[in-house]
Amino acid sequence: MAAVAILGVSLRGGFVVRVQAAEPAQEKKSASDTYVGPTTPWGHPDLQGVWNNSTNTPLERMTADEQERGRIAQRPVREETDGTGAAWPETGGRLERAFLVVDPPDGRIPMRAEAIERLVAREKARDGRGEADSWLDRNTWERCISRTLPVAMIPNLYNNNYQILQTPDYVVIQMEMIHEARIIPLDGRAHASDRVRQWLGDSRGHWEGRTLVIETTNFNDKLDGGDIQPSHVIQTGHRGSGKTLRLVERFTRVNAGTIDYRFTVEDPQTFTRPYTVAIPMRKATEDTALYEYACHEGNYAMLNLLKGGRANEQAAVDASRLMSRQRTEAGHPGIREPAVPIIPPR
Repeated sequence: MAAVAILGVSLRGGFVVRVQAAEPAQEKKSASDTYVGPTTPWGHPDLQGVWNNSTNTPLERMTADEQERGRIAQRPVREETDGTGAAWPETGGRLERAFLVVDPPDGRIPMRAEAIERLVAREKARDGRGEADSWLDRNTWERCISRTLPVAMIPNLYNNNYQILQTPDYVVIQMEMIHEARIIPLDGRAHASDRVRQWLGDSRGHWEGRTLVIETTNFNDKLDGGDIQPSHVIQTGHRGSGKTLRLVERFTRVNAGTIDYRFTVEDPQTFTRPYTVAIPMRKATEDTALYEYACHEGNYAMLNLLKGGRANEQAAVDASRLMSRQRTEAGHPGIREPAVPIIPPR
């Protein structure tokens, strides 16, 4: 607000009051507010290059009970990997913030009660199923389909590189994990028909000053894995079906080596209100290249999981047959009592 100077001037015993607006107070600006940065030949802010968003900062604030349950779940993995939790983790260090969610202020993703009930129901639907009865028992990441959005833009254990390419009419975001490329038009075209549903949705971009804004809708309704919870879940899907998901992302280059990346998730079927996540993306060295993530070509894990499941089933059948034969040969055929007692005639 501008300061106001009031000048009183005596004129024949009276006063004339003249109001003069002083110079407005200058607000302090951070270096990121004043940073201009490079532009492309056609005048757009230049975001091109390879960027990395690795961090050990958790996505949301967890309760003490959730943290303990997480430690218990990870214990077998850490014991098998000498305490690292993985064979090739990327450790980006902790941010000054305790979690990546910046809104709501409490750092918790605001799940609807109905969405939580759906998660519980999907978990119960696993009762009686094995780890690999079918490929449908595995998540979409293991099946080399997609990590989906917004999860694909959240740092994971490894492969946290993203290459941004620009033309006057398009922005391309090439993700190292599962090598998905998001091709985003900037020409103001409308979204695809509501009948067109995709794993990564339908994205449209535009510039707001120095910020690239991307709105994505038209997700399919399979982002959480369907009616049965996948047997192995590692931050691989949206917490809702995706049918009513709307994602808005903002990329702002705040200095030569950093993009302030934020996304806001709206999904009225899943969350009580929108939530926002902020993750810094740091410029990789000039010699950094994205290596091919040949998921389908090298996905022996899926084949071996299913073969292992069938082998376990056959082993159980063979063991049962062997036990039956041994009991018969020993004179103890082990005939079970009938389910309904036989009542002898009078």
